[in-house]
Amino acid sequence: MLNLAPRNKLGLVIDSPLLAGSGAVGYGDAWPPGLRPEDFGAIITAPVSAAPRKGRPQPRLTEIPGGFLLDTGGHNPGFRRLAASQIRTWRRLPTPVILALAGGEPGDRAWMAAHLEPLEDVIAGVELSVSEDVNLGETAAFIAAVRRATPLPILARLPVTRATYLARTAIVAGADALIVGTPPPASYPASQTLIEAPLSGPAAFPFTLRALSLLAELDLDSPIIAAGGVYSLDDALLCLEMGASAVAIRGLVWRDPAAARRLAINIRPFMPEMEGVESDEG
Repeated sequence: MLNLAPRNKLGLVIDSPLLAGSGAVGYGDAWPPGLRPEDFGAIITAPVSAAPRKGRPQPRLTEIPGGFLLDTGGHNPGFRRLAASQIRTWRRLPTPVILALAGGEPGDRAWMAAHLEPLEDVIAGVELSVSEDVNLGETAAFIAAVRRATPLPILARLPVTRATYLARTAIVAGADALIVGTPPPASYPASQTLIEAPLSGPAAFPFTLRALSLLAELDLDSPIIAAGGVYSLDDALLCLEMGASAVAIRGLVWRDPAAARRLAINIRPFMPEMEGVESDEG
């Protein structure tokens, strides 16, 4: 077993080092054929904002060499409607659910976190994405505000290009684990318009590896989840060897659910152990 929040009194215990990354299975209700909740140690939902968002008009997706760009514009039903519609789904899932809280107006994520108490029996933690353009003070402020609002474990998702700059601040502010992370933004045409979004697909993997190697040198003593461009067992094992406690996949779930299932099965023998969770041998 693996604890992704060993210093949090609630902990975040998972039974596989493979996570369904942010939005890979929607809000826990969009499972591709052949994939099951039990295939993953935890699922991270698509981001939800305090108020509903209509999102970007089509086109939202464009293919690029080695990957794709996806800009949904943050489309989601809003926090209250999502909680009301999904609580039964989350309660039935046998896998921990990590709710991704999207930014917006100042204080939005703290407000949502403060209203999570009725969901604490079905939500195992929250993911907070740190934007490319925020400074240390802004990062500390919003993570600390969420930390004060909820006892749930916080996973801070860092931009890969600034992960080492932001990591210590995120942990001191209250993050229990770090996700590395959000690839750099890119632009590419689609139907006579430019789509700008973080790089997705196998092309993102070298950025993940670089950020992971730099974070490992900091010796932060906090769990790190590698996310971005993981498409094979070799990718996943390399991340674990370089210091990741777990890995998250998203694009592979959408492109090849059968390959995602094989990865889920084959990675289990490589499950690491962490502080705060005993092994089966005691």
